[in-house]
Amino acid sequence: MESTKTSRLDEKMHFFQEMLVQMVNRVEESIYQAQHAFRNHDVELARKVMENDWFIDQLQEMIENDGVRLLVSETPYGHYMRHIIAGIKIVGSLERMGDHAAHLAKMASAEKEPEDFLPYVERISKMALLGATMTRLAVQAFIDVKSEKAMEVARMDDQMDELRDAMNRDLFSLKPKSEKEMERILNLFYLTKEMERFGDHVTTICRWIVYMERGQKPHLNGPKRM
Repeated sequence: MESTKTSRLDEKMHFFQEMLVQMVNRVEESIYQAQHAFRNHDVELARKVMENDWFIDQLQEMIENDGVRLLVSETPYGHYMRHIIAGIKIVGSLERMGDHAAHLAKMASAEKEPEDFLPYVERISKMALLGATMTRLAVQAFIDVKSEKAMEVARMDDQMDELRDAMNRDLFSLKPKSEKEMERILNLFYLTKEMERFGDHVTTICRWIVYMERGQKPHLNGPKRM
């Protein structure tokens, strides 16, 4: 009887994890597409990213509801319980990562940037691509339940912080010649912060992956508070 119950729980856990992986895939796709839209002035692709954010929100609700049902109806124990709790927490970070991708996409304009601003556009894109790479590696650590891998991914957030600091220093040194230039600079500051927060959320996910395997949440590179 116990074996049958465990087998049924394994099946439900597999479905729970599949939904989580699908959500991660959508978030990763969103940040890739958002940086492409922003960099290449692809307004149509930007619109698709913003539409995809709705599906990411729906997946969050489905996963959270399914996780609560599993906790209430299956009375999971040990690693099952840690996996469900971590999954419910992880989708909150994924939803906010989807928001950051959508915010980047919203900045995509059909109007090309002045030559002087193109290097900054490239640097924002670099931050977005780093965030996408971190997301892909984090989901692999999640699937494998490997805390060491998760901690390696979290350390990549140092690169994101370095890119943010360098970008902010250079933006602060600019002297806008018009109100429109000032607006461009402020938008770049905003996007730099958005990408830095994207990396912080990946780090938070990594903390929960460590919890899944070890039952503890160490302070990694991200914020101390969840």
